[in-house]
Amino acid sequence: MQYSVTFRHMDPSENLKEYGHDKLLRLEKYLDAVIDAEVVMTVEKFRHRAEILISSDGLKIKAEEETEDMYSAIDMVVDKLEKQIKRHREKLKTHKGGNAKRTLRQAGAGAPAEDDFEADDFEEGFRVDRSLTVTPDSMSPEEAGAQLAAGSSPQIIFINRENERLSILRQAQGGQLELITINH
Repeated sequence: MQYSVTFRHMDPSENLKEYGHDKLLRLEKYLDAVIDAEVVMTVEKFRHRAEILISSDGLKIKAEEETEDMYSAIDMVVDKLEKQIKRHREKLKTHKGGNAKRTLRQAGAGAPAEDDFEADDFEEGFRVDRSLTVTPDSMSPEEAGAQLAAGSSPQIIFINRENERLSILRQAQGGQLELITINH
């Protein structure tokens, strides 16, 4: 585990640093890859805040807690991280499972057409639960962003007016927007 600690508005404490490291070690059993942990401990008047950012194999999880005691803030923030990691693992299990259905909800991309193929056309073990055909609209990435913000869809498929290529604008983990341009 890569572990870095920053102390803000307080004197560095080796005991706090070790305590945080020991608490974070219990998260290793939930993550397969190497864990990079950034810890920020801050004191403002009587408020003791612990912020932790965990990065592991593309997964980034952040949590923070504020109490009157730094040790309890560390305990609480690690508990929060543990719950988030467990929730993420459960989500991965259901998505990788054979019964999980994946659907594409598309705002402003035309109505879905009839199924284009039968599920039996694929090799055994691969099953398509639903097939959709979309007709993407021509728009700028800014217009797609506005539509994404206004709609309930997690992504927008569109023809980018700037380069005339098929593009996907989606909200990635952490709320950041990700623009994918498809070359063909």
